[in-house]
Amino acid sequence: MTSSTVVKDSSGPRRSGPRGVARSVAHRTIRSLALVLAFVLVVALGINLDGPPPPGPPPLSLTEQAQVIAEVSATDLAAAATILSDGAAADGQGVGEAYAVTAGLLQEQAAALRHPVLSMVSSPTVSSGTVSAAPQPSAEVARGEGLASTGGSSAAATQPAPTPTSFVADLFSAAQQNLEASIATEPGIARLLASVAVSQRHQALALAGLQGLEAPEWEPLPAAGPGPLPKCAGTDPVDPPEAEPLSAAVSAEHQAAYAYEVAAARIPDGAHLTERAEQHALAAVAGEGVLQGLACTQLPTQIPAFTLDAGFLDDPAGTLDQLNAELVGMYADLVGLTEGPARSWAVERFIDVAGQQQTISDTPEAFPGISE
Repeated sequence: MTSSTVVKDSSGPRRSGPRGVARSVAHRTIRSLALVLAFVLVVALGINLDGPPPPGPPPLSLTEQAQVIAEVSATDLAAAATILSDGAAADGQGVGEAYAVTAGLLQEQAAALRHPVLSMVSSPTVSSGTVSAAPQPSAEVARGEGLASTGGSSAAATQPAPTPTSFVADLFSAAQQNLEASIATEPGIARLLASVAVSQRHQALALAGLQGLEAPEWEPLPAAGPGPLPKCAGTDPVDPPEAEPLSAAVSAEHQAAYAYEVAAARIPDGAHLTERAEQHALAAVAGEGVLQGLACTQLPTQIPAFTLDAGFLDDPAGTLDQLNAELVGMYADLVGLTEGPARSWAVERFIDVAGQQQTISDTPEAFPGISE
C-alpha cells in the first residue's frame, strides 16, 4: 500500500510571529508620533491651515493715529458748524456768519490733516465721537480699520443735532486734544497739530463770546519725554541740531522783553506792555533752563539792549505787532524742530504769542504761524 503525503495548502492566511507583531506596532507608533509632531509645529509656527490670512492695513503709528483723529474731528465739527450756521442765518447778530467762517476753517484743516489711508474713501467711519471726552485712539483706528466709506457723515448718523453749547465745548476739547498730541508726534504733524489747535481754540473763544457761553482755559500739557542729549565728551563737543534754533528763540524772547519795556515808557498807560515785557523775560529764563540741559557750550551773555526797527519811535504799537507776528512763525517752526522738553517749551510759547496775535488781529486763520 502506497503511503500518501499530506501537502499543506500554503494559500491560506499566515500568522505573524512575535517579531512581526512588534514591527507593525512600532511602525504605527512612529507614524502617529510624526503626525502629532507635524501638527504641533504647524500650531507653534502659527500657520493657517485654511490658507494665508486676509491682507489688512498695517498698524498706524502714534503720529498717524493723532492725524486721523484730528482729521475726523475737524470733518465732524465742520459739518456741525454748517448746520448751526444754517439755523442761525437769520438771527441778525452775525452768529450764523461766525459759524460759517468756522466751518470753512475746519474744512481747510481737515483737508490738510487728511491721512493717505483715508484719501480713497468719501467719508471715514471712524468718528471723533464726543470730542469733549478727548478719546484716545481706538484699537480699530490703531490698526487702520474702520476707514471704509459710509456715503455720509460719520457723526450725523450717530450723534444728536449739535447745539451752540455742545459745539463750542467740542471745539474747545478738540483744540486741547490736538495740542496734547503735538507734544509727542513727529515734527511735521506736531507743527500742524499745534497750529490747528490754536486756531480751533480762537474760534471757540470767538463763538463763546458772541453767544455768552463759557470759555475754559487750556489744561496743563502732558509731561514730555526725554529729548536728545549732547555729546559733550572729548575735545569736540557736539550739540543736538535743535540747540541752535532754541538759542535763537531765547534771544528773541530777550529782544521782545526789551522792546516792550521801551514801548511801555513811550506809550501813555503802558502798564499792559510792562506786563508783557515781564512775561517775555520769564519765558527767556525758562528757555535758558531748557537750553542748558541740551547744549554743551555755555550760553552767550545777553547784551543789555537790542537794535529796534527804525520806525519803532514813530509807531511802537505797530512794531510790537510785527514783532509778535514774527514770534508766532518762529515758535510754530520750533515745534517742528524740537522734541522732549524743548518741544514742550516751544508749544507753550506758541500758545502765548499766537493768543496775543489773535487779540490784535480780527482775521481768523486756519493755520497760525504756518505760511501758505
